[in-house]
Amino acid sequence: MKRIALSLAALITITPALSALAVETLQLKIVTPSGDSYEVQQALGKEFESFASGVITAETAPREYLAIRCDGPWGATKYRVPLHSGPGYLLRAKGKRLLLQIVEHVVISEDETIAAMSVHCIDTKPRQVVKSVAEVELERGSSATQRLQLANDYLLEYHYTP
Repeated sequence: MKRIALSLAALITITPALSALAVETLQLKIVTPSGDSYEVQQALGKEFESFASGVITAETAPREYLAIRCDGPWGATKYRVPLHSGPGYLLRAKGKRLLLQIVEHVVISEDETIAAMSVHCIDTKPRQVVKSVAEVELERGSSATQRLQLANDYLLEYHYTP
């Protein structure tokens, strides 16, 4: 009986310390139509204002795109630009609310145009475009878990823990 009492006393002593260590977090899982899965956990502090993830990269290398520069000392210079594409997110604190925005990074390639250039030269390179796919508003201090099918066929699962 003493052993149980000591364990209970230890648990009561440790519990406030553990709750003080508890961190406000947002866990995201995004599954693309091709089946690629991206999981992220974002810790938020009391002073949290905003965060932009950029492209959530998998373990794969970025794809290389052609670019061309026309003002080089030897005329046209073709080179390669590595760019990632895929999902990302923006997170902003707005008073007692959090605004989660799911975005998609898409690369507009100029590879065919560059490959076709032989006589005329125009500085050309790929452009990365960010499209907003969905916005979710979360109440700070209230747990939330949801699974959503987004317009671009991404599947979003999130879990917010205050």
